[in-house]
Amino acid sequence: MIRISWLKKIWTGRSKGISTVLGTVFLTLVVFAISTNVFLWSLSRNAEYTLAVKEENQKTADRLNEYFIASSANYSMGDGEIMINVALKNAGSLAVQLINIWVFDTTEKKYGNAPVDVSLNPGEGRDYTVIVPISISGLNASHDFVSWFVTARGNTVPLQTEQDVIVAQVSQGIGSLSLDFDVFRYFFYNSSVPQKLADYPNGTMSFSIPRDPEIAFGITLRNLDPLHRVMILNEYSQAWLYFPKAPGQSLTWHIMNVSPNGTIVTPYTPISLGFGERKMIIFASAIPSSFTKVGIPAAVKSLPCALNLLLLGTIGSRDYGQNIPFVSTYIAE
Repeated sequence: MIRISWLKKIWTGRSKGISTVLGTVFLTLVVFAISTNVFLWSLSRNAEYTLAVKEENQKTADRLNEYFIASSANYSMGDGEIMINVALKNAGSLAVQLINIWVFDTTEKKYGNAPVDVSLNPGEGRDYTVIVPISISGLNASHDFVSWFVTARGNTVPLQTEQDVIVAQVSQGIGSLSLDFDVFRYFFYNSSVPQKLADYPNGTMSFSIPRDPEIAFGITLRNLDPLHRVMILNEYSQAWLYFPKAPGQSLTWHIMNVSPNGTIVTPYTPISLGFGERKMIIFASAIPSSFTKVGIPAAVKSLPCALNLLLLGTIGSRDYGQNIPFVSTYIAE
């Protein structure tokens, strides 16, 4: 019995020593695992930080390397909106996306903005038209405007306006109204509703016009009066077509009011153009203030002809008359 007790004491002492060693090893493993995880976590966070810094630096570099030009901007006024025509050019080495445009009327201290979606590759350019809603009572093109695009990278691109000296020279040379050749167009009439333009407001942009069926003209004018006066066109304003190779043959289309859905509205209400305003004017009737379609006779088919605008009305408080004789057309079969 004495021997067994002695062995028990020896074994009890040894088990306590083994437990201590095992506990120390386990604790060491736990500390090592935690330290390793912390180290790996630190490495991953450091890698993420380095990548984020690199991406941010690249974004900053790309933003600084954007070089975009918006020039020759001009403004046309509508009902609670501004239409802006502008020439765009990506003069930088990166593709650029425009996502928004802002317009600030410095006269009335009011502004408006609109989303846009224009992407241009390096060296690419294009003409662009955008409509911006703006809550201004009595919106007028004679006001001073500051406008800018916003790019997807956060840069702002100011719109540069046309030079006033060129406007003044043109208006002094030919009159206060100018004609936009690039958007000269004609319209067919609706087959079931004769007093309605079938393809309004797009029409067909061409200087070759059909003899049959009957057509109307859409001609875009802009008021460039150097004194910034409002132009008003009366019912006797007309488009006049004459044929050098068919003496005695001439045709006239009188100015008409047209509703947004293309319906010709009678009687005629005078059309106004504020300074700088660009507006498409419809010439669609053989008689003033009322509606009758103009037929083109067979005698003038396959002939060139000249289209003159005979514009009458007022400018400011004075009577006004101007002839714009610069459009040539061809009557097709």
